[in-house]
Amino acid sequence: SSTETQDDITVKSYRVESRITSRFAHVTVRSSVVNSGSKAQSIGFNVQIPKQAFITNFTMNVNGITFVGSVKEKTVARNLYTQARARGKAAGIIRANSQDMETFKTEVHVPSGSNIEFELHYQEMMHRKLGHYEHNLYLQPGRLVPQFQVDVYIFEPKGISMVQTSNTLGQQFTELIKVVSTDNKAHIVFKPNLQQQRKCDNCTDSAIDGTFTVMYDVNPLNCLLQVSDGHFVHFFAPTNLSPLPKNIVFVIDVSGSMWGVKMKQTVEAMQAILDDLTLDDQFSIIDFNHNVRCWSEDLVSGSSIQIADAKKYIQNIKPNGGTNINEALMRAVQMLLKASNQGLIDSRSVSMIILVSDGDPTVGEIKLSAIQKNVRKIMREEFSLFSLGIGFDVDFDFLERIAMENRGIAQRIYANHDAAEQLRTFYSQVSSPLLRRIAIQFPEDSVSEVTQNRFDKYFSGSELVVAGKVLPSESNTLTSFTTASAVSITLQHAPTVRFASSHLHISTVLNGSCRPHMCASHPVDNDPHFIVHLPGSNMDVCFNIDSKPGHILNLVSDRGTGTGSPHFIFTPCSHLLSPGFHLLYNLLSCPEVSVTITTDMIAMSDGSNNHSFTWAATAEITQDGVRINIVKNSHVIVTVNDNIQVMVLLHRVYKKHPVNVDFLGVYIPNDNQYSPVVHGLIGQFSREPEVNVFDIHEGADPLKKEATMEVKGNKLLVTRGWQKDYRRDTRQGSNVYCWFIHNSGKGFIDGHYTDYIVPDLHSFL
Repeated sequence: SSTETQDDITVKSYRVESRITSRFAHVTVRSSVVNSGSKAQSIGFNVQIPKQAFITNFTMNVNGITFVGSVKEKTVARNLYTQARARGKAAGIIRANSQDMETFKTEVHVPSGSNIEFELHYQEMMHRKLGHYEHNLYLQPGRLVPQFQVDVYIFEPKGISMVQTSNTLGQQFTELIKVVSTDNKAHIVFKPNLQQQRKCDNCTDSAIDGTFTVMYDVNPLNCLLQVSDGHFVHFFAPTNLSPLPKNIVFVIDVSGSMWGVKMKQTVEAMQAILDDLTLDDQFSIIDFNHNVRCWSEDLVSGSSIQIADAKKYIQNIKPNGGTNINEALMRAVQMLLKASNQGLIDSRSVSMIILVSDGDPTVGEIKLSAIQKNVRKIMREEFSLFSLGIGFDVDFDFLERIAMENRGIAQRIYANHDAAEQLRTFYSQVSSPLLRRIAIQFPEDSVSEVTQNRFDKYFSGSELVVAGKVLPSESNTLTSFTTASAVSITLQHAPTVRFASSHLHISTVLNGSCRPHMCASHPVDNDPHFIVHLPGSNMDVCFNIDSKPGHILNLVSDRGTGTGSPHFIFTPCSHLLSPGFHLLYNLLSCPEVSVTITTDMIAMSDGSNNHSFTWAATAEITQDGVRINIVKNSHVIVTVNDNIQVMVLLHRVYKKHPVNVDFLGVYIPNDNQYSPVVHGLIGQFSREPEVNVFDIHEGADPLKKEATMEVKGNKLLVTRGWQKDYRRDTRQGSNVYCWFIHNSGKGFIDGHYTDYIVPDLHSFL
């Protein structure tokens, strides 16, 4: 904050206090000022606050009389401010002044000798970027202040892993910033005295003018759900995931206005950005002025030869001419569309356009709303647009709108000596996408007023946050469940049994004394439970199978031709067979490979070579096209021919559990590739049936609604219920809401459930 710099105004004190709890900051700025002049005058109070913050309160105390401001929406506030100033009344207004800060400004006309105390309160949600949270306080007292103090208090209930300050105020203040921290609390103090505030020993100007930055991070948490005072907040930041491959088109403005430092810094940044690309990534470069040029008409892989050539191309650019943003963006989208239509884009990859520009369009389509409309029209849902505006000649609102409309973000880059570093920092925020299409959901009728809960992408080092109100419930519990697409099966955080197109048999053997589960085993009864996710209808359907001990159920049977036939057989508990999960892979030209997973051990054999592990081991082994990955005391992933996977999860029951039986869960990912003839209890749903649910009404149980489902020519009475998924919470499980089909899936599965019972493990062979 600052006050007008006349000599006849004295600033007695300037205090900033920030309290951060669970990534949420409450900031108070207080300034005490005296009109020490001989006549009445206007005294101003300016505070720079982050753009994402919102003001909760503003008060002025003039000679003992307190005036409380009312906070209004921006458009309303602008009109009221103009009217108040015209009538000579005190008022405050916020104006944007940089890429991420806004200025709150007010002034008051007071008589000589008046004491004025300004107090501003604002709140801000911390956003995680590049592996940490950054809290910025802009300090600009405008003069030397006898009592100057900044306090930042941090409380993170789950623990603080790192806290540090970034000294952008100047070297002379490095020693004056004190940090004290414990496991979950930190206190940062900055309290320079009058002499320490001076620009030089005899100066009367203050050296304090800039951003006071505190960076911190919390102990690693895949996700955290907190409930307090009728509200909830859900933090989601999974780690240890493999980055998704990227398809990037860089669109660079090379018009005349980019000449000099802007182009030099852009070239420097692009050298480092291109070095970051890997062989899994694809890229191209479009540069534009009044014309549009492509370094390569098609996406190419991030090989060292291509990267070297691209660097050379960028170094030789000579900026000149006008700005044809519309045509450049059209070409970029068309390049991604072409690659996608030709099947050259990995379905797991992330496609993005990164636009770097310093000015408004001057050639071609120059109407900003028309450009937005044109881009929106041809952009696919899986593409994103990120905009970087260099300098202040560019219409940053336009860049922000066009990015937000197309699943991206925008940032202003200052055209100075560290523009290259700003560009690189921005790129590093979006260069490691880990998840796509994330949905964080809650049980029906458990929450309201939920903030954004579907996200296009999750980037390494960031965090997704969902908040809202908790509705009263008898159980006083709140469960969330998250679904997302990732490189690996282990990233599926919600039940998904969906299929595409090879050669696989999965079956399960049942016994009355245990609780097998397929994508959800219920903690009380013995029947196996199934959840089938139907992506086309965006619903989950559940059914149980009424089977006898020792029954073997065929889940997925695929007799398509190929190199061999794998048979996945699940035997949770049986008097006849060892309990566990079995894989029998019948190769056409080699001996059979078998994998057996029980609650005690994991074994692999091809008749002559045998490997055996306990659950205390972490290991990976491959044999004749079958790979097993063991994560100790957690799960095993079995992969056949790189295109079929199954995850087997170990569920340990605590010792005093009333039904003390450890068991295994089998989870089948949605991108397994089967042949068109795949069938079985679950396999049949690789061809998704058309499902229509209607006439939803209150059921016999007030907590469970009933409805009619039309499927496969049948009308079925279905009940709203839930099943358990144990992948995230192996002890309690998390609820998955679904429509429950009665009578062992009758009418939803083809034929009768007894059609899926097979005589023995080897009957497939």
